[in-house]
Amino acid sequence: MTGETAYLCEAGQQGVMILEYRGLDSLAVIPERIGGMPVTALAPYLFSAHQDHSAPSHSGGFWQSGSGQRISSDEALALPQVKGSCLEELRLPSALTQVGAYGFYNCENLRQLELYSATLDWGPGVFTGCSGIEEIKLHVDESRRSCMKEILAEIRQTVRVTYEGARRARLIFPEFFEEAVENTPARILVTNTHGCGQMYRNAFVRTQFQFAEYDRLFPHVQVQEPEKLAAELAVGRLRFPYGLSEKSRAGYMEYLREHWTAAACQAVESQGTEELRWLLEEIPYKEEELKDVVETANRRGNMPAVSILMDKMGTMGNSRRRRFVL
Repeated sequence: MTGETAYLCEAGQQGVMILEYRGLDSLAVIPERIGGMPVTALAPYLFSAHQDHSAPSHSGGFWQSGSGQRISSDEALALPQVKGSCLEELRLPSALTQVGAYGFYNCENLRQLELYSATLDWGPGVFTGCSGIEEIKLHVDESRRSCMKEILAEIRQTVRVTYEGARRARLIFPEFFEEAVENTPARILVTNTHGCGQMYRNAFVRTQFQFAEYDRLFPHVQVQEPEKLAAELAVGRLRFPYGLSEKSRAGYMEYLREHWTAAACQAVESQGTEELRWLLEEIPYKEEELKDVVETANRRGNMPAVSILMDKMGTMGNSRRRRFVL
């Protein structure tokens, strides 16, 4: 992280609470320890720019810089607050146990979040207004209760999760939303759920994520979600096959064989160079499909992908010439 940071802290018996965060970056990193004590709590409205909220007085608080030094309030207040739309990426520490109410309220530009599954105490409304979250990296202790289900229930847009448990998995949880429709004759409201994201967010037993249930839902994604999203989900599960059964693997492979162009174009559009290389090596494709993806890469200005694809086309051409000579 470039630039200086400062934290207003309050020490307790169990650890340190962060009361205010200041810095020059859109990436906010909450440290593991301050003054030799673990950081265990974030104050309510910590990153929210909600103007109606007035923080309580913390007379026992102290300022500490990102380099680990105690600093004066004048030095800290020379740095801008990281709040609201200023926050784009956030990393939370492993000892964190509590996130205060509305901690990230209306942080609409927050895109990436890294956290640990052992953070179990999430106040109400923490993710209200965080409609921009796209990526979550979750470190999971599979022997303990996990906050994964609770977090996903709060984030209703499509979100990509890097699951760091005993092994790594790449998961996609599609969007879902609920619509209340009035049944006038019966004088009741009927709630309709759209999208298969809610089913995916229920792939748990208590708080433990169930890979087999997640994979069983793939036919729903094929029907209800865009082709490229389904292809991206399949690529993620095959590249990082933690908990993947042979039956589910065969189903994902079959889908990618039939939708290779969509999968490769998705990799090109998302700058997924490693995903593209994997597809070229692992999934059979036709030369016409390769040409379509080259055109997509050219339109997107993705020159690394163009280079990879042209090298592959050259290899195919050499192979044909060798066959012709024989």
